[in-house]
Amino acid sequence: MKDLTDKEMELMEVIWANQAGLTMRELYELLPEPRTHFNTVSTFVRRLEEEGFISHETIKGRLFKYKPAISRWEYERREQKSFLDRFFKGSGIDFVKHLFAEEQVSKEELEELIREINK
Repeated sequence: MKDLTDKEMELMEVIWANQAGLTMRELYELLPEPRTHFNTVSTFVRRLEEEGFISHETIKGRLFKYKPAISRWEYERREQKSFLDRFFKGSGIDFVKHLFAEEQVSKEELEELIREINK
């Protein structure tokens, strides 16, 4: 499964928020402005389905309802693992050390994290 582009992620956010499924028109209407052209969105949806991110059910004739094939949580988990593997050899502790060294997380935040872990 590939990484989602920004536009694909935008579409998936709408689809994940509407688990019961959406027609192409409903999906398009829920996208934030400025919207990409309808045909371009349709192409993105086809690609997302080919990649296994979404599935569809036929409502009537050629009218489909699109639903997520994987949950947001599953996608996030895969992305986190991929990120850690690529940049930190799979080590979460090396990532946290990096955040601390780059001053993106404070000592107080790390202490709070330790308290949460100890609960």
